[in-house]
Amino acid sequence: MPSLHTPRLLSTLRTPGHRRGVLMRRIIAVALLIAALVSALSAAKELPRVPVFSRDLPAGAELALSDVELARLPASSIPESAVAKEPEELSGRVITAAASKGEVITDTRLLGEDLVSSLVDPSGGKAGRMIPVKLAEPDIIPHLHHGDTVDVVTAVGATSSAAHPGAAEDAPAARVVASGGRVVSTSTSEGEASSSTVLLALPNDHANDVAAASLSQPLTVVIVGDRAHPQNKSRMLGTS
Repeated sequence: MPSLHTPRLLSTLRTPGHRRGVLMRRIIAVALLIAALVSALSAAKELPRVPVFSRDLPAGAELALSDVELARLPASSIPESAVAKEPEELSGRVITAAASKGEVITDTRLLGEDLVSSLVDPSGGKAGRMIPVKLAEPDIIPHLHHGDTVDVVTAVGATSSAAHPGAAEDAPAARVVASGGRVVSTSTSEGEASSSTVLLALPNDHANDVAAASLSQPLTVVIVGDRAHPQNKSRMLGTS
């Protein structure tokens, strides 16, 4: 078929007139379209590849190889904390908060030293540790979010009725064991909400205090910071 149309095309191109003008415009349009496609493909190949979540995942999920894929994205849309690893290197890592499909994977979303450092001291001047804390009042756990700032508190001065039957119970007083802790995760490795334990990031000395207190005292956490005053914050936003 092309051989039958070739003489006709050549004849049209040689003959001045409306038909030649229409044909020339079509040829130019096709050429521009092909050039644009080639340029787009070339640009896409030059974009950096970064690991992203291949599907929606719950907080506390352990990454499988199928949960991570590489995507090409503009450098301007890639956060500085994006991990520079292959999908197989991320297998087995635990994410701290729910993830969305296509979201770039960053160090601060994975359990590890980078996450603890960023939570405890964003400037990087203070070392920290992660510590699981079993709460005496686990009902607060569903209200905790990744990144929340909390104080770890215990009750002192109370008489245990179990240890001293018949003794009158004193009103307990609160003592702050550690302040400025950050919530890392409230989920198990299977992505389910923990029944009584929350994972906190704390400076080294505070982590030691909490670990020691947990051996003999009931512990709970109190949310502090911006999330502790949602009404005041909304009121400020409304008046600004």
